[in-house]
Amino acid sequence: MADHVSLSSVESAAIRDVAERAMLQGNQVSDIAPWSKALVVHMAYTLSETLKAEICAQYPSLEYYRQEGSPHNPPDEGFIHGGFAISFPRPRAAG
Repeated sequence: MADHVSLSSVESAAIRDVAERAMLQGNQVSDIAPWSKALVVHMAYTLSETLKAEICAQYPSLEYYRQEGSPHNPPDEGFIHGGFAISFPRPRAAG
C-alpha cells in the first residue's frame, strides 16, 4: 500500500471528495487502476455507514454499487461517476 497516492488523475470532483473524506477517517488508497468502465480508486478499508450516508445525501448523482464477489474477486462497494469510481472492500459472506 502506498503511503501517499496522488488523486490528480481522478477528474471527478465527487469521487475525489469521497476518497479524501475516507482518508480523513483513517482509510488509505491502496491503488488507482483502470477498469473497463472507469478509472478506479481502490481503498484499503471498508466504507463506513456514516460516510456512505453523507455521500449519498450530498451527491445523489453518484451511482452506488455493491458486488457480492466471486471466487476470483473479493466483494466490494462504492460509487461511479463520469468514468471514475471508488471501491471499498467488504467482508466475504460466511458460508
